[in-house]
Amino acid sequence: MKFPVSAVIYILIFILKGNAQQIYSLEDCFNIARRNNIAILKSRNDLQSAILDKKAANNNLLPSLSAGADHYFFDGKSIDPVTNNYINDDFTGGSLGMSVDLNIFSGFTALNSIKANLYKLKASDFAYRKTELEILSAVTIAYAKAMYSREQVIIKESNGNITKHELDVTNEQITVGKLSKSEYYIINARYTSESADLIEARNDSLSAMNELKYLLGLDSPINITGINEIEINNIISKNFISADVVTTILQKHPALLESVYMKKAGEMNLKVARGSLYPNISVNGNLFSNYNNFETDINGNKIPLGKQLDNNFGNSFGIVVQVPIFSKFQNSIAIKKEKINVLNAELSIREVKNDISKNSEQLVNDFIAAKQKYILQAAALEQSKLSYHAYEEKHQLSRISSVELITAKDQLYSQQAKYAQAKYDLYFKYKLIELLMSM
Repeated sequence: MKFPVSAVIYILIFILKGNAQQIYSLEDCFNIARRNNIAILKSRNDLQSAILDKKAANNNLLPSLSAGADHYFFDGKSIDPVTNNYINDDFTGGSLGMSVDLNIFSGFTALNSIKANLYKLKASDFAYRKTELEILSAVTIAYAKAMYSREQVIIKESNGNITKHELDVTNEQITVGKLSKSEYYIINARYTSESADLIEARNDSLSAMNELKYLLGLDSPINITGINEIEINNIISKNFISADVVTTILQKHPALLESVYMKKAGEMNLKVARGSLYPNISVNGNLFSNYNNFETDINGNKIPLGKQLDNNFGNSFGIVVQVPIFSKFQNSIAIKKEKINVLNAELSIREVKNDISKNSEQLVNDFIAAKQKYILQAAALEQSKLSYHAYEEKHQLSRISSVELITAKDQLYSQQAKYAQAKYDLYFKYKLIELLMSM
């Protein structure tokens, strides 16, 4: 049976799409973390809760309205709900009512509570942004770590291929009698050791990718982009002034702004506590009626329920004034506690500001040092490559032993590792500064 060419093409396209793995940039990872990371989602829920608290505080200005209905079964001596006379009979009856209450004055506690919840809402918004910043910083570090681990695999694969080539050359020289068999054993032992190192590097790379994947809240394997020379050159050209960076970050850092608004909320809570010392004035109104299922008129006829409710309808209106006289010192204690909370909030602002300033200044210093280190390691790597190639030529001419070649190669390996570490250290420190300044 022959398949149409078009069907074969569609099948191949489907297979390729299924096997294709999307490549994520750092910005892609940021967007995915914002959607999927559990800590960010929980913080977003806390923000929604703060929004509801603010709505509840606003609604406290509205009057409260309630309605109720009672139905009783009386047996023996009781009071008729309609006539209020004592009777000794079995009957059923009940009452209907509706009441409304409106607070007029309570030491401005309702208004101050609204302001306090408004500040708490703003603090929750900045707490959400702080969590997002913490997660994106963790993503940046995990992303750089994954790139570094992947490059280590590439370096070890390349070095393994070089050793394999050296092994082949040594075999040829042994065949023609230029080298002894011991040279082969030395290089082959190194090749076997490097193969083991490659397995470890691949495992480390997989672990780094998994760390990034689960930080993003993803289930399927991912792939990431690398760093090209243009990007590194752009980073090297960047210059930061420590004082300017610290000032910029302090103006927008969500942790500091969260502390500022928590202090404002604490000041409002203090006013709420002081409001408990003032009288409370409220008005209320009631509509009510009752009935007796066995109520009769003077002629002995049963009075309908609707007529009873009309006949017994009443209403009331009142003004309630409550003056606090003695509350077992609870109000004064509450005020003192809120004062302490305000003082602690002020200390928290200073503490957060100091931490942000210290960490930001250190990050700039680390970036400057990382840039200088990268430039030096890049130059050292070029020298190591030239040195190794010179030793490799001497070995092919049988002018040096395999041990000397391996020693030269070890120096190259060490410099490659230092260069890669310096590159990714520079990358993620720059990205962290960029992230903090773009808040």
